[in-house]
Amino acid sequence: MGAQGSKMPCPTLNYFSICGRGELARLICALGEVEFEDKTWAPAFDESGGWRQGYQAIGNAFGFPGTMPVLEHGDLKLFQTAAIESYLASIAPKVFPGLTPAQKGKDMMFAQIKADINASTESLLFKKIDGPALTEILEKWYPILEGLLPEAGFVNGLATPTMADLAVLVIAKGCMPFQAAPKLASFDTVSKYPKIKRVADETAAFPAIAKFLAASEHKTLTADPFGIMGS
Repeated sequence: MGAQGSKMPCPTLNYFSICGRGELARLICALGEVEFEDKTWAPAFDESGGWRQGYQAIGNAFGFPGTMPVLEHGDLKLFQTAAIESYLASIAPKVFPGLTPAQKGKDMMFAQIKADINASTESLLFKKIDGPALTEILEKWYPILEGLLPEAGFVNGLATPTMADLAVLVIAKGCMPFQAAPKLASFDTVSKYPKIKRVADETAAFPAIAKFLAASEHKTLTADPFGIMGS
């Protein structure tokens, strides 16, 4: 990954050691060659199956709610997932600076689709949503996402993926909660939605992303602390 300027420390991303709301930010850094500290809260869960406590203090120290992700970059502190993703893309030395306003807008649209799926399915982590309810959510979003994707290539028509493709990767391969949801709902995401799978596969194979995923200490994209995918 590329280095930041000497006057500014590299960003620190605080998030749980799962996919969830933090993985797209990690992937943006990997693709855009933003050197960053991936400060994972690991393990994410305690023996009761709830969040391992103490993480709230990270955001509280900056006057934020006790939620994550939280980004620290010099004097700048951010919470709110979309703000963090947008900021990291804006400081990336590679890929993102050359995008047009239209391409950036499309990127954020896909990022928000990812966020909407996350928000509506994440309660499965605490067994507060069942298979039929998950199916209803997936039947809403997967056809929309499939319909927005090209037959070939990346979303913005470039030789490299952008945030939109990274969001598709998170949805299609991120375990918690994105792939845990269709697993619990017995919902077929592969044969019915081939473009989603293709974009995710090609994005995961892109050199900068493949390198990052291989080196990920906690394998956060596919981390499955409850063993849902093997059940």
